[in-house]
Amino acid sequence: MKKCTVVVAAVVAASSGLAFAQFDAYYDGSQSRLVGGAFDVTWASAGTYDGVAHSTGDLIGTYGAGSLAYTYDGPGDRGAGQYADGSFNGFCIELQSIAGGTRTYDVIEIADAPNPAPGLGGDGYDILDQIEVKAVVAAAIDLGWINNDLSASGAVSNGQLAAIQGMIWTMVFDDAVVTANYGFVAGYMQDIQDRIDFMELNGMGQNVAGLRVMANADSQDQLYVVPLPPAAFAGLLTLGGLGGFSRLRRR
Repeated sequence: MKKCTVVVAAVVAASSGLAFAQFDAYYDGSQSRLVGGAFDVTWASAGTYDGVAHSTGDLIGTYGAGSLAYTYDGPGDRGAGQYADGSFNGFCIELQSIAGGTRTYDVIEIADAPNPAPGLGGDGYDILDQIEVKAVVAAAIDLGWINNDLSASGAVSNGQLAAIQGMIWTMVFDDAVVTANYGFVAGYMQDIQDRIDFMELNGMGQNVAGLRVMANADSQDQLYVVPLPPAAFAGLLTLGGLGGFSRLRRR
């Protein structure tokens, strides 16, 4: 992908580095929708990372991609929509493996992720990564591929879900290049980029209400939309500020 241009008028408050709330969940792989081997992730430039020297283009790994399913584990108000029965879907923001069993997840801003930091993209993420990820998700919602709570729409294909995941990785992995291994996935990624451009050109909102990260140091961090109206998350969606940001990222 060559670029992502994003302009937003509403931005969440400055990152605090603190979790808003916690909940327990386990990975329900039987309900996930993945395209195996969808992407190669390679180093964008030569350098030494974690004490290991890499050349430009060295393969980091080949990864499946798509929508991942989780289930709440524990009591409490689970909200509405896809959360009502205790199950929910998300997209990952790091390449760490998903740990089995129940884990306790912190709900944090995208700009405060990943956990642990640094991630593959360098010294963690920042507010501009957060803006770009929200633009990708907003475009996928506008295309009708996913709903506002990240659940898959009835007509979406696994390839389209994989493309959403690939675009998210493209935004946050600053030191890596994300390449689709299948033409149909690459085409869907271009559809997302085209919709991002269209929404920006026409002044359409590219923010996604309640979009956060569910983070755990021992398992893969996921995008997560705070369900309403659980008491544990009361006031979370009222945090915010006004401002304007524009960013052009070339790939």
